[in-house]
Amino acid sequence: MVEEPTNCRFSLLNIHNTTNHQAFTRIQSSILISSRALSRLAILRNCLNHPHFRVSAGTTCRAGLDIPGFSKTWTRIPAIRKMTTPKKRAIPDDDDHDDQGRNQRPSKRSQTTAGTNRGSTTTASQDQSSETPYHKLLRILNDHQPKERDDEKKAGGVVVWWMRMRDLRLSDNRALAVASQLAKDQAKHLVVLHVLSPGDYRSHDRSPRRIDFVLRNLSDLQARLHKLNIPLWTITVEPRHQIPEKIIQLLSSWGASYLTANIEHEVDELRRDIQVLNLAREKNIGVDFLHDTCLVEPGKVLTKENKPYSVFGPWQRNWANLINSNLDEYIAAAEDCHPNDPSIKDVEILNQLFECHVPASLPGFELSAEDSKIMLENWKAGEQAAQELLNQFLNSPLKSESTRQTTLTKDGKASGTTRRSETTVEQYSSLRNRPDLPGTSRLSAYLAAGVISPRACIRASFRISEKGKKPVDGLQVDRRDLGVGVWQSELGWRDFYQHVLAAWPRVCMRKPFNLKYESLVWEEDEGLLEKWKQGLTGYPFIDACMRQLKHLGYMHNRGRMCVAMFLTKDLMMDWKLGEKWFMENLVDGDLGSNNGGWQWSASTGTDAQPYFRIFAPLSQSEKSDPNGDFIRHWVPELKSITGKNIHAPFDSLPPDKFKKLNYPKPIVDHSVARKRALARYKVELSCS
Repeated sequence: MVEEPTNCRFSLLNIHNTTNHQAFTRIQSSILISSRALSRLAILRNCLNHPHFRVSAGTTCRAGLDIPGFSKTWTRIPAIRKMTTPKKRAIPDDDDHDDQGRNQRPSKRSQTTAGTNRGSTTTASQDQSSETPYHKLLRILNDHQPKERDDEKKAGGVVVWWMRMRDLRLSDNRALAVASQLAKDQAKHLVVLHVLSPGDYRSHDRSPRRIDFVLRNLSDLQARLHKLNIPLWTITVEPRHQIPEKIIQLLSSWGASYLTANIEHEVDELRRDIQVLNLAREKNIGVDFLHDTCLVEPGKVLTKENKPYSVFGPWQRNWANLINSNLDEYIAAAEDCHPNDPSIKDVEILNQLFECHVPASLPGFELSAEDSKIMLENWKAGEQAAQELLNQFLNSPLKSESTRQTTLTKDGKASGTTRRSETTVEQYSSLRNRPDLPGTSRLSAYLAAGVISPRACIRASFRISEKGKKPVDGLQVDRRDLGVGVWQSELGWRDFYQHVLAAWPRVCMRKPFNLKYESLVWEEDEGLLEKWKQGLTGYPFIDACMRQLKHLGYMHNRGRMCVAMFLTKDLMMDWKLGEKWFMENLVDGDLGSNNGGWQWSASTGTDAQPYFRIFAPLSQSEKSDPNGDFIRHWVPELKSITGKNIHAPFDSLPPDKFKKLNYPKPIVDHSVARKRALARYKVELSCS
């Protein structure tokens, strides 16, 4: 309900905005405004304080007549004597800034051709005026040529592979392959190092589920490495800034001559690796960081102007063409790891490394007994588990005769009778947006942790043939009717968002990619935010998705888009709140994909949804879960409702029957919220 206006006088004098570094030295204005409109005044103030907004002296400004709460409000600004223009702020280079807004956060090196490209677009260019951390790392890496050491010419000593939390595998791992081959060629021993950093995890909003998955995979890897006479040494470093120094100390104590690792693209991780490079140079220790996370490393897919793409469509076409014309470079598997000579255990300091035990949990990231059981049942550790999921997705039929006959198991997995011989991937293009069906690969957690490589996924997809045709050795992302082509395209999105992190580091720092939305006015309501988090919004499909996240640490991709759009458009709340909540709960939490997805939904990101395209919760529910099976499983209060009523019980059931459900009524009217969002975005655009 809209409040009746209560007249009051309100004057604006000497408004200062420290965020935009602007000052209006004298704004004299009288505003006749409703009490509800007072809460909306921030919209007008935001518009006035925008760096591109100009008002001439004596101008009458009609203030937001299309904005709810401003319908009977107008403002006269008789004079603006002075307005200072804010200075452009460059992105910091070496400062230890938090890439999540708090105290936080490239093929073989010989193949690196990215140079020092600093791309920009019309929508995002401010932070491209200086060398990015990614390109700085590449530059220093290319300059880092340690002098040949005497101990490199003789047997003994070690080569170290620094395993990160996103490359937890032994197969098809470029940094491991290089380290292993180097150790073999120089008759040295290979040692694997993993650094546990609770400070990093807290700063980067890592979820306990994500850490649990990492630790279980580390334990699996340690057992497999020991069979190869390779020790895995894990250390816990609480103060994150001490990690580079601690690593160099360990290398020196082990007599290491070389360190390899795979590149990470987040700002904090890049700056940490730059410090490691500089410290290693002082000790004359060789270091090589390799491209492994992406199919194509950042800096390779560029426009004709030699700038990074900010739109997925043209980026994907060039990305696919590059891969298809260089399959051996981008898709070929890395060499397998060589075992160490058993004599490693004759070296006391190295033999002691085999006594290291991977902790079962870390303080502050413990799981309850129930959550631990759920994680073990749904997210098995190890490369074999990942390979089984991949094989099932590509080669096994979808287990469902129809949506209506689909049932959900205790942990949210669909089961039923075989529909026909079509495999899951063959139906992916038509069923990938159906969370009530097992129509996706469920590999996201394994890809995020690097338990399986994206190259392995693509190579396996090449073996999938269209009916009556031979398999195609190449990407088919242009075939939207072909399930395998659509799935390959989804792997492309994963690469794309990593490229965005490297080219526009500000997105690692809780900044919008599209800077014109940096001052967008968001609502603040802890009560509504909490109801969204707990799945108590009164919109059944939204609530089912949020409860799935809370229970499994996972949410179907369609659900992620819907709940993100609901928070940012229906509730008009800052996308950063949702991004943080997802990272704190997801087992597959990845900054690039998570940030990219949230900014896409909020219309603030690269290749984002236009602000005027707003998902309607009801229509999305009817399309994504047509028979309501997904809702009935995750929202048991509604399991007795039959037919279409389940999508909007508050509107479709008699009041007395709805009351007995013990289910909340909608916390927001979508039609009203949609108008508010459109008006809010229009104001921001008009000021840009």
